[in-house]
Amino acid sequence: MMYSSHFLTGYGTGIVYATEQGVVKVQIPDLSRQETTDHKVLTEYGPSEITVHAAHMLQRYFQGERVDLGDIPVVLDALTRFQCKALNVVRNIPYGEICSYGHVAERCGSPGAARAVGGALASNPVPIIIPCHRVVASDGRLTGFSAPGGESTKMILLKLEGVKFKGSFVVKNQLLIHRISR
Repeated sequence: MMYSSHFLTGYGTGIVYATEQGVVKVQIPDLSRQETTDHKVLTEYGPSEITVHAAHMLQRYFQGERVDLGDIPVVLDALTRFQCKALNVVRNIPYGEICSYGHVAERCGSPGAARAVGGALASNPVPIIIPCHRVVASDGRLTGFSAPGGESTKMILLKLEGVKFKGSFVVKNQLLIHRISR
C-alpha cells in the first residue's frame, strides 16, 4: 500500500511517498523559480506514520533548521547494487558538508567510477533524505541535479546549509575530502 504526506517550503509544496517499509519517493518543488507555487496538493494516498514524520522533518529542513534525517527509512529496491552503495555513502554526508563524486566512488570501493556515481545520484528517488545535492565536482563545480530546478536548486540547498560559493563554484577548501586529508 502507498501513503503520502506533503510539506510546505517557501518555494512551494513537496510530497513524500512511502510504503509500510519506508519512503520510496520525495518530490521537492522547483527552488529555482522566483514565485512560490500554490500550496494546494492533492494525492490519492492517505498519510502514514512514516510520511507524516518525513514530511515534518523536511519542512523543518526547508525552514533552515539543521535536522537529522538518518532515522527515516528508505526503500531503494528498484536500484542496482552499485546505485544503492553510492546512495548509502552519500546518505552519511553530514549537513553542511560536501564531497566530490570521486570521493564517493572511492568510498564505494570503485576508484575512478565518478561518472557511475553521478549516474547513481541521478537515480536518487529521495532527494534531501539522501542528500545527493552535497556531491560536487572535485574542482567545486555544481554538476547536475535531477530534482526540479537542477543546479540552481542544488545551489540553493547548499546555501541553506551554509556552504559558501565563489561565483557558481563551491569554495574548494570546504570539500570534505580536503578537510579529512589535512
